[in-house]
Amino acid sequence: MKQTGCIFLFIISFLRSDSAKLDVKHMIVEYNGATTEGFVDSIGYQFLYFVPKDSVDMDSMVLKDIYYAYNDFNRVFHYSWSFEENVRRMENRTGTVFTIQGDTLEFIDIQFNKDMINPEILIKTGVDRSEFVSLLQVEKIETDFSIMTYSVRRGFFYSFYSFLLASTFDIKRNWDKERRAVPQIWDQYNDLFPMISIIGMKETGVTYESFTSLIPLSVLASMVYDVIRDKNKFYFTPVYEKRKFGRNMYVFSLKHILHTQTKKLIFKVERTKLGGKVIGWIRKKV
Repeated sequence: MKQTGCIFLFIISFLRSDSAKLDVKHMIVEYNGATTEGFVDSIGYQFLYFVPKDSVDMDSMVLKDIYYAYNDFNRVFHYSWSFEENVRRMENRTGTVFTIQGDTLEFIDIQFNKDMINPEILIKTGVDRSEFVSLLQVEKIETDFSIMTYSVRRGFFYSFYSFLLASTFDIKRNWDKERRAVPQIWDQYNDLFPMISIIGMKETGVTYESFTSLIPLSVLASMVYDVIRDKNKFYFTPVYEKRKFGRNMYVFSLKHILHTQTKKLIFKVERTKLGGKVIGWIRKKV
């Protein structure tokens, strides 16, 4: 009788327990800081599947729209290329850490633990002083303006490649079938160069002046844009404040976009019978 009573009490206590407190909650953070709470079911090649909080219906979100996702044990289990790139850009700089508790920590160097099971930041606050801070206890990090090196690089390459593309289109537009290819190509691209008599260029190219004027302007415009857009501020945890980030954390990169699209194309081809064999053979050779 006593044993039966114990079993009965165990069943009652189990049924009355709050199972919600035992479940691991997940937070899915978008690039603008909008956060969705729920329970992640699985992560596919293109989608993350989850059950939203206070719902029983399965929902999904495109992976490319997710900045990162973590659980209430402060473990990051998915993060985007932009997240990784932002972390890389912040390292080895000076600045200020703003925590979700309202504390501010000035640092002279910063390093990130790449192990997202226990994401931490090592900040050096003095010559002989440093401390670890949990990444998910950080609201934002504001670095110095040495981060503008990326603005300079972007401004230079965007304008430089624009001139190269324009010259390439001119070659195609003015192509003369009766002339050899190499002289035609050289005649077009040497317009971008100054006078260099040692290699036979006795006149400055007609496009050289525009080339050397627009590149600095492009660099300056890129820097001004990034200052206005607060590109030296990096946001992490918005869910506790129930507000969005101060800026969008997406990092635009043509190189990364092309790489991603190429991977998608290979994935689609690999799913076909013939494509699977061909790509499988290439992978073995590589």
